[in-house]
Amino acid sequence: MTESGKEIAARILQIVSETGCEKVNIIGHSKGGLDARAALQLPGIAEHVASLTTVNTPHRGCEFADYLLTKIPVRKQNAIAKAYNTALHKLGDPAPDFLGAVNNLTASFCREFNDKTPDAPGVYYQSIGSGLNRACNGRFPLNFTYHLVNYFDGANDGLVGERSFPWGAKYQFLTVTGKRGISHGDMIDLNRENIPQFDVREFFVQLVADLKKRGL
Repeated sequence: MTESGKEIAARILQIVSETGCEKVNIIGHSKGGLDARAALQLPGIAEHVASLTTVNTPHRGCEFADYLLTKIPVRKQNAIAKAYNTALHKLGDPAPDFLGAVNNLTASFCREFNDKTPDAPGVYYQSIGSGLNRACNGRFPLNFTYHLVNYFDGANDGLVGERSFPWGAKYQFLTVTGKRGISHGDMIDLNRENIPQFDVREFFVQLVADLKKRGL
């Protein structure tokens, strides 16, 4: 997470330098929200950030991740990791590391991270989460991990328990009626699937419009 935070910080400074803008608004999905919070702790970064919106970010970690790393045999861990890494590689990640990411998503790690990572003064924090209503309605591998997360963390988006999402001054939970729900991947239009009652593109348009109305 430290290296990812440094990369985000460098990108913020690059944007400010190239565009001449005073501040940026960050929208971070999943672990990206934690990485952005880490970036805001680095010297000279928070002063260039107006807001941070986290989307389906596990601020309080995932109990299932602790279980995966401490109870499930290594062979099984590697099988799960292979499935995720294969999917991530197809989506464009040249060197996915599922187990490395899981280490940063454990509830124990996030408790320590939260203690060491206070909100940066002057930055507006808000969060968004979503829920998958049934495992079968999440694309692989979320339809597999849904059951694991449900056992340890309760209602979830296929990867993160709903109790882990809230952070900041405002929290919004998204769902749809019926069996479908909105998964972790749906929030970034991962599967390019039209979901009744939820237009992900319009959602982000309105999210940015709201930030503008707030003067951010």
